[in-house]
Amino acid sequence: MESFTHQNFSKKNLGGFTLIEILIVISLISILIFFLVSIGLNFYKSQQLESQAQTILQILRRAQLKAMAIEFDSSFGVYLTNSNYTLYKGSSYATRDLQYDEVFELPEIINVKGLSEVVFSKSEGKPNITGNIILTADSQQKIININEIGRINLQ
Repeated sequence: MESFTHQNFSKKNLGGFTLIEILIVISLISILIFFLVSIGLNFYKSQQLESQAQTILQILRRAQLKAMAIEFDSSFGVYLTNSNYTLYKGSSYATRDLQYDEVFELPEIINVKGLSEVVFSKSEGKPNITGNIILTADSQQKIININEIGRINLQ
C-alpha cells in the first residue's frame, strides 16, 4: 500500500480560488442583487400606489359625508393634482373657504389623470361630475370610479 505524503500532491492543488472562479461568483452575486433591488422597487411602488388609492378613496367619501351632513351649511369637494390633493369646503376649488382646506401630499412616483375636481352636493351627496380618477406608478394603475348616484369605488 502506498502511503500518502506531501510529495504526492501537486502544487496546483494547494492554491486558493482562481481568478475565473472569483469573477463567476461576483457576477452571480451582482445578478442576484440586481433582481432583488428591482423586485423591491416594484413592491415599494405597488404599495405606495395602493396606499394612496385607499387614502384618496377615503378622502372622497369623507367629503361626501360632510356634504350629506350639511356640515357648515356647505357642499364639499376634493381637488387633485400630481403633487397633492385637497379636501375643501365650498361649491368649487376656486371659490372655496381656505380656512377649511385639508391638503395631502402625493409621492412623486404617482401620477393623477382623469377627474381633477369633484364636488358633492349639500344634503344629497351627489357628485357634480362622474368618471374616473386614474392613479399610475410606472406600468401599474388604480382607478377610482365615481358614478351619478355618488357611489365611489376602487377598481
